[in-house]
Amino acid sequence: MLGNKTLKSALFVSLFALAGLVSVNATAADIVLVATQDGSPLNIKPESFDTPVAKEFLATGKNKYVGNEDAIKAGKKKYNLYSCNACHGGHGEGAIAPGLTGSTMKYAKNLTNKGMFETIWHGTNGGMGAKGLGLMVPEDPAEGLKADDVLKVIAWIRSNSKITGNE
Repeated sequence: MLGNKTLKSALFVSLFALAGLVSVNATAADIVLVATQDGSPLNIKPESFDTPVAKEFLATGKNKYVGNEDAIKAGKKKYNLYSCNACHGGHGEGAIAPGLTGSTMKYAKNLTNKGMFETIWHGTNGGMGAKGLGLMVPEDPAEGLKADDVLKVIAWIRSNSKITGNE
């Protein structure tokens, strides 16, 4: 279940973003990406968003891969390759870690694709490490998921849920 503390934290971060107290972290971006852990700005280089879908996501927070069968297939492959299934279950339903598809989500922000992107990219306080490119293995900046890959993983997760994240 989503805890009161988690919901309050998500609302707190959202209010800061709306008030303009959190800086925009990419040139000409319309959304502000923040860490799930503490709401601090994520400094992801704009060039990391190097596909049309990733660029649109950075501008709008909407994931155009949701519902796209090719993207869903690629996202499932990455989900399994990075062993997300070991903790979150084979369909994102939850195992030793919270579910990603419904009422067992730990972070309210993950109801949106922006929030889920932030959580996957930078990790959580609860034990999940960062999966973003250059963060997963800090000694090897080539390791980790590219922004476009994260969006495909999210598309696969959403394919197992009634939530699209684009609402």
